[in-house]
Amino acid sequence: MERSPHSSAYGQACTHCYKAKCRCVRARSGETCDRCLRLKKRCEPSETVRRRNVHNGHNAPAASVSDRRIARLEDKVEDLLSVIQSFIGSNTRNANTANTSLVTPDSTALTFGTSSTATVSPNPDPTYLPTQYQSTPSPSSNQTDEQLEFFRARMLPSFPFLDLGPSITAGYLRQHRPFLLHAIHTVTTFSTQERLAKAEELKRLLFTSAWSNVDSNIDLLLGVLTYLAWSTDPFLGGADLVSRLMMLAISLVYDLRLFKPSSLDVQLMMAITQGRADENGHPPSETPYAFLEKQRAVLACFFLSSNVSSHLGRQDALRWTPQMGEALRVIEITNACSTDRLFISQIRLQLLKQRADDIRQQDEAGMGTENDVASAPRLLYLKTLRRQFHELRASFAPDLQQIDILNTHAQYVELYINQMGYSITHEPQSPEEFGRAGNGGVPLGFQRLECLWRSVENIKSWLDNFYTIPTANLIGQPFHFWSQMILTVTLLKYLSTLRDPDWDCQAVRNTVHLISTLDSMLQKIELTSREPELQCDDHLLKYLTKLIARCRGWAEARWNVASQTPHNAGARHHIPDLDQMAWLQSMDLGDDQWFETALGMPATFS
Repeated sequence: MERSPHSSAYGQACTHCYKAKCRCVRARSGETCDRCLRLKKRCEPSETVRRRNVHNGHNAPAASVSDRRIARLEDKVEDLLSVIQSFIGSNTRNANTANTSLVTPDSTALTFGTSSTATVSPNPDPTYLPTQYQSTPSPSSNQTDEQLEFFRARMLPSFPFLDLGPSITAGYLRQHRPFLLHAIHTVTTFSTQERLAKAEELKRLLFTSAWSNVDSNIDLLLGVLTYLAWSTDPFLGGADLVSRLMMLAISLVYDLRLFKPSSLDVQLMMAITQGRADENGHPPSETPYAFLEKQRAVLACFFLSSNVSSHLGRQDALRWTPQMGEALRVIEITNACSTDRLFISQIRLQLLKQRADDIRQQDEAGMGTENDVASAPRLLYLKTLRRQFHELRASFAPDLQQIDILNTHAQYVELYINQMGYSITHEPQSPEEFGRAGNGGVPLGFQRLECLWRSVENIKSWLDNFYTIPTANLIGQPFHFWSQMILTVTLLKYLSTLRDPDWDCQAVRNTVHLISTLDSMLQKIELTSREPELQCDDHLLKYLTKLIARCRGWAEARWNVASQTPHNAGARHHIPDLDQMAWLQSMDLGDDQWFETALGMPATFS
């Protein structure tokens, strides 16, 4: 009869358990301990080690103590590498035995240093898939969901907060992430009428789960984030819905305790070892894939809340925390997904943009003295943001996937920083200076002129990058891309018609001609509308074409009038903040009355 496992008596631990200072539990066979058996190590008694330590005594020289510490560290590193190798072998055997698609050559990997790689199963749960899903079809089979494949190939690369490798099929998502799959089906429906029907069903499922059943799970969070990222609601009178869903996503982040202070590296290592307990004796609760899935989700929630906050103005962005910084670092060092580099760059760009927004809000709250051109701390902060931006921009690898999309995002962030600089440089308001400018307002001053001209250069660069994006890639762009396009063109309109004695509108027009720009954008969007996936009359690009065409009519009607009007005529002109355009927050491109009410554009404009 086999003996029950028990801890070794004091002083009888094996060599490896003694060095690692771990409890040495003998296996049932009695010939080895559980730890050595799991690590596939030779279990040896520690008599020689104990004897060496006794001879050294307490008066051993410092060098000897240091050597022993180094030896223990080396042994721990060796243990970790052995565990990783064992984990790889275990996954390989499981794949060969069960003939599953969970671990494939295309699976993502967690890489530590240059000597070891641990394959990560795409299963988000601690256990493997049920039997009926262990032989799911490959992505090239006839059973592959076309909408999922389109989302994976044409939409997700623009905002890759999900790791949907080829081994994750529609059947897998239907079993483990049903709400996410429903959200993917919704955002890959381009007809507005058809999408509205699917969105209603999505909301019904969401409200039942989140409110009636009071559920909080990663499936709900990922589904809500997916819908928000590719939502068309902000352009069709649904800004309130987007705001509510954003608040729900933030509440799910808190309910799932994704802000819980902890060492992400320790958790990740425990998950990789698949069986090692933490220092409190608790077993790991999730796989590496599920762990990284949550880290990407909380960062995506920050990104989207920052965009919704600034573009719709209905709530504050999710506060950046040290745990988010750790999540960003863990995703970077693991490099588990080929698109993680792009995602990390997008998050860091958005963090700079959010910091600029924070300083703008502080300025609106009354920072600085009323008669200062701009307080020194704010100008220093502006310079710091610009320096950090250029350092981040220089770190972009030229071979990065979707580099054109990343460049447009970068140009918008720099544009936002420059507009923040324009808004915080407060002009003196003395009667003499106000009289010098006449009724047209206060002259801009050097700092504001510099910020505005930098903005012109940002707009030109954004447009240059926009024109290089293939039409096939424009279809799957998320909400924030089209919102940035609208804001960029709107700001160009202000800069092209700004009446100020120190501002040269003609120089702006020579650099970026507003009407020619609108014509080029219309042509680009028209070409994109011919893509096979957009063969309907009510997709988003049709509505954006309608907006740009009417903006062109507005610009053409006022183009010569603005250039011939004296600077001191009429009301004082200014450049509004990008976050304070009420017409964008109430946008409804499907309603002709909105154009006339919000923008002063008659519905019959041709």
